[in-house]
Amino acid sequence: MIITRAPYRISFFGGGSDYEAWFKDHGGRVLTSTINKYCYLSARYMPPFLGSRYRIMWSKMENVDARADIQHAGVRGCLEYLGIDAGFEVNHAGDLPARSGLGSSSAFTVAMLNALHALNGEHRTPRELAREAVEVEQRVLRETVGIQDQIECAHGGLNVIEIDKSGAWRVNPVVLPDGRIAELRTHLMLFFTGLQRHASEIAAAQIENVGVKAPQLNRMMMMVEEGVRVLTGDGELDFFGELLHEGWMLKRGMSELVTTPEIDSAYERARGAGAIGGKLLGAGGGGFMLVFVKPHLREAVRLACSELIEVPFEFEADGSRVIFIDR
Repeated sequence: MIITRAPYRISFFGGGSDYEAWFKDHGGRVLTSTINKYCYLSARYMPPFLGSRYRIMWSKMENVDARADIQHAGVRGCLEYLGIDAGFEVNHAGDLPARSGLGSSSAFTVAMLNALHALNGEHRTPRELAREAVEVEQRVLRETVGIQDQIECAHGGLNVIEIDKSGAWRVNPVVLPDGRIAELRTHLMLFFTGLQRHASEIAAAQIENVGVKAPQLNRMMMMVEEGVRVLTGDGELDFFGELLHEGWMLKRGMSELVTTPEIDSAYERARGAGAIGGKLLGAGGGGFMLVFVKPHLREAVRLACSELIEVPFEFEADGSRVIFIDR
């Protein structure tokens, strides 16, 4: 039995530039961080006397005899990618809902690959896990996804991910004093909108607009450097919130699928209560809304968005880990 976990992530600036349709011509740059909310997986080879070859427990329970019949795409894709045809059992539990803009699909893929390698007595570095997760999602499952989520969920921490036109990438940690990272945390609130969506559908619509939306994407990439400059300085953090607002306005213009009237209403109420900026996380269309607000106005924003579920969080720096092993 192996138990692994991989963290979810929040992306601040540069989202969209990690899609091949963009970075192959322009390169990419993203400022992102993992948080202390996780995808957990327990995995083991299936005992032969339990009646089925594969048992997958997630939001539903699957008992099937052929790998191709597994409905959970992440499980099926990882087994196929690694050429594993032996009977297998997987149990999944997540701290937060799937399809909500926190990179949950990639967190699952990274944790699954980590578990499969650990079961075989193999160690994979964060870089190797990230590379394999990208290949599973893009090449095996043929999903319309970028590459920041797999990289971030594997590595953990507050990072700038730089992507070359060739697709080569680097993880550059943003090192902040404990007091500064704590200050940033007290300025952020995370709300669940209650809306879940398939990110690949929204991403596909945005990719279609890459050519005509190049100025917006270039500006969103520039915000990465500006955001890092704010964080690593010693001044007020307000400009970070202003950048989030500017980025959200740009993102809303990428596709009509990015937002909804309900989301716009919640965001404007948060702003009316004192929030400086914010954004929907992930591709948009629902999921989690990140809000930047001065600490003394948090309660006012909380009341203004009382129909939403607030989720307290902290930053984390561990990335994907094997947390239990018993072969």
